[in-house]
Amino acid sequence: MSDTNRGLIELRGKDSLKFLQGQVSCDLHQLSDDNFIRGCHCTPKGRVIFLFSAGLKDSDCIVLETHPSIVDTAIASLKKYAVFSKTKITDISDQKLSIEPELSDLDRLKAGIADITSGTTDQFIPQMLNLDLLNFISFKKGCYTGQEVVARAHYLGAVKRRMYLLNLSTNCVPEIGQALFNIEGKQLGTIVNAQANKQGQIEALAVLATSSSDIKRIVIDQTEISVERLDLPYELG
Repeated sequence: MSDTNRGLIELRGKDSLKFLQGQVSCDLHQLSDDNFIRGCHCTPKGRVIFLFSAGLKDSDCIVLETHPSIVDTAIASLKKYAVFSKTKITDISDQKLSIEPELSDLDRLKAGIADITSGTTDQFIPQMLNLDLLNFISFKKGCYTGQEVVARAHYLGAVKRRMYLLNLSTNCVPEIGQALFNIEGKQLGTIVNAQANKQGQIEALAVLATSSSDIKRIVIDQTEISVERLDLPYELG
């Protein structure tokens, strides 16, 4: 079970599927009563606003499961584009509903699946979070908000930052969105998620410059620590 109750957003109305298909990175036509699909909603500049798992509640209703801290931001962003669509967007986080099999926050981290929160929204293009490697993105569907930027990074191979799984030699769990520096003071990347494992060690997902992915020592919160890169369950390429 997740350590954090997930946020739930309901889109209800006859235009819900058509509207959402034009806003998110995944192909919602692949949805059925028996499966869920993961995706993201981006700014026009291709920056991820929130991540979600989508499922059908009924024929005119789609539910998005996301991090609870980002629900209000996600709803506000979607509503900006829904003015002329017959869809009602509401927060139903108080309902007991699960879109995908529940993972603990640590299991999600070890699986290399980011959580975008209020502290990291609008910072990363999807490829920086490895979403292209996790089937969050369809490169065959039509246009959606931010699609040109995402497609350009994919087809030109212009991804200079990726998300890595790290073991940090510290007793303190770093804050989401905290910056990582090298010992010369140059910023290397950003903490996306962090958790203490069962042995009390700190593991983190961090977006780093690919040129810095094998660094052994970093500075976080003005403290120099050693860092070990751990294997993800998928290839970064």
